[in-house]
Amino acid sequence: MRRREGLTFSALFGLALLAAPVARAESSSASAPVEVVIEIEQAPGSEACPDKEAVFRSIQHLFPERTFRRGSAGSKGTAHARVTIRPLAPGHQAILTLLPPGHGERVIQAEDEACRGLADALALAFMMLVAPIEPVDPVAAAETKPAATLPDTSATPEPKPSARQESARTPVRTPESAPRPPAYRAGFGASFVVGLGLLSEPALGAAGEIELFHRRGWGLSVQGLRLWSQPAEAEGGSVTLTLWGLLLAPCYRLPLGARAGLDACLRFGMGSQHASVQGFLAPESGNFPWLVLVPSVGYRQGLPGLGDVLSGFVRVGLVGQLNPQSFSVRRADGSGNVEIASAPTLGVMTEIGLMFGSGLF
Repeated sequence: MRRREGLTFSALFGLALLAAPVARAESSSASAPVEVVIEIEQAPGSEACPDKEAVFRSIQHLFPERTFRRGSAGSKGTAHARVTIRPLAPGHQAILTLLPPGHGERVIQAEDEACRGLADALALAFMMLVAPIEPVDPVAAAETKPAATLPDTSATPEPKPSARQESARTPVRTPESAPRPPAYRAGFGASFVVGLGLLSEPALGAAGEIELFHRRGWGLSVQGLRLWSQPAEAEGGSVTLTLWGLLLAPCYRLPLGARAGLDACLRFGMGSQHASVQGFLAPESGNFPWLVLVPSVGYRQGLPGLGDVLSGFVRVGLVGQLNPQSFSVRRADGSGNVEIASAPTLGVMTEIGLMFGSGLF
């Protein structure tokens, strides 16, 4: 079973202050070189956080009494760790995991958007897992010295322990591990839709949407669509189109900070458009298939104070008709047909709406 603990910057640097004098006392026993391999994975939005070079430099700076050298993942005795850094409002979260033959894990929460100090925090957490420093008991150390060097304390009172020795003997309480966010988040929302080329005439409507996203950015969207268009008029009559549609889409979300992101989706739409015919001698209303492909790009912004649960979005998509439909009537004298509603080939679909629940990870 892996050991997992959560640390903040204040807890880590507190441990560093306690460990510093003890580390100097043990410098003679820590001269053996330590082989180090550190892998760092930065999620989108955490590119400003330290890389493995910065963490390695912090290890050498914080522990000058130790000798370190870069090792390879397959060499025996190498301390091998993997670090995953990702944005998590506020700031970033780093998970340091010691790989076999070692074991252990630390979770570090950095509230600074620029990741200042995270390299030192990772260096200290790494050393706590690889080479934990045991406090030195001054009584036990005195007992290990030769008898000739022990002073005669029979006539003198026992000296009171110094504050530093008391600190070394005091057990350090490590904070409870920070809970990891769920791997998936679901959300539902509604939007107002404006379309050109969705139907034969400009259309207005509304949409309801359900989405499911993984914290790595991949997701799935299912959207129901209802549209009404302006009537197309000719030859004294008109054809009015309405639509019930369903759009399915794989998506990818790119974080732009703690509360903003870009969504890219490829939507496949299917549905039924109803043609209502009026003003002709033989009106023939009916339902006709609707098939489209809509690549879209959207911007999402978390609302102030509600960024984790409620966000607004704007989305624009290019509509390609896979089965264009046109509507025409026969002239009264039988001389031919007159096109009333032409078949669109390309169009634009714009949405503005609110999404509840999915957040931005």
